[in-house]
Amino acid sequence: MSGAGADPLAGLSPSERARLERFATAFERLDAAQYMTLADAGQGEAVRHAQAHALESIGRDRRHDAVVAAVRAFVDDAAAAYSRRISLPDQVLIYQSLPDRAEDRVRFLQSLERAVVAVILGDQLAEADRSALLGPWTALVEDAEA
Repeated sequence: MSGAGADPLAGLSPSERARLERFATAFERLDAAQYMTLADAGQGEAVRHAQAHALESIGRDRRHDAVVAAVRAFVDDAAAAYSRRISLPDQVLIYQSLPDRAEDRVRFLQSLERAVVAVILGDQLAEADRSALLGPWTALVEDAEA
């Protein structure tokens, strides 16, 4: 990014920004207790293939920087939501739905990263690649785009 006041998403097209904004609105409505339902097993062959195609589509210019900034913003928001949740010892007879295992949080954040990239790239990806990157986020993204 070039200046202190520079827009970190300046490398995205208006349509990419619009898709990202719709996704952000849907993401903000999620309760952190739902996060684990959006984590996926991840690194199958289809996902690796889709990630390679996504990286080719993104390139290495301002657009790449904007995609990295967008992913970072979503990951930071998710991490903040995790930290705001009430810890198990502070709850009395309330079911704690968020796991405290680091592996689960990592799987969720990786899944979120792939979803953000798929949202930004939109229809630039082949349907199989887009589906592989979205994984469990497909319904949320489709609802946001409707």
